[in-house]
Amino acid sequence: MFQLIKKDILFNWKWALLLVLVAVLMPVLFFIDREETRYILWVYIIGNVLANSHFVSKSCYLDDSAQTRRFLASLPVKKTQLIMAKYLLGLLCMAASISLTSLSSFVLGLHPSVQGALIAFLYLLLYYAVFLGVFFHSNYSNAEKTNTALMMLTIMSVFVKDRSGLRLDEMLIEPTYMLAGLGICIMIFAASVFFSIRSFDRFQAGKSR
Repeated sequence: MFQLIKKDILFNWKWALLLVLVAVLMPVLFFIDREETRYILWVYIIGNVLANSHFVSKSCYLDDSAQTRRFLASLPVKKTQLIMAKYLLGLLCMAASISLTSLSSFVLGLHPSVQGALIAFLYLLLYYAVFLGVFFHSNYSNAEKTNTALMMLTIMSVFVKDRSGLRLDEMLIEPTYMLAGLGICIMIFAASVFFSIRSFDRFQAGKSR
């Protein structure tokens, strides 16, 4: 399974490099204007969402072809391993980008934000759960369309909450909201893995019909 993750990294090394650069440089952009250091929360949200929006999706794009499906089917690995490799790759990208953003922020004296890291973590759990779930159940195109719709819905929801005076970062300071949000996102992520495994035979046969 780790060889599959290595394969994705080697085949998409340019996007892996972009993930690292965005995660490291986003705090730098906010540091340029010292007046904006109070927006460290958005360093995590914007930086990590951008950093994670291409690498795994491009890996899935390459896999969404008849030739690649036949190659994957010929490998001496279980279908569970093929699917888990993509989900683990997503978790690896999350951990790497949030860690690099925290390190960059600390070096610049921006003081890493626990709330920002948590919001980014929860959002990315949902992002990978939805994207990979739709990808393995259907195809890459539908996965991209679904996540675009959900991203727009998220932006609209945050805007409404901001206008209503209910700040998302302040909500997540409360342990009840924090634990509830974490629990819900983990359950959704686990459910996505389960349904992806059940849908994999259909995914493999998708282009051969």
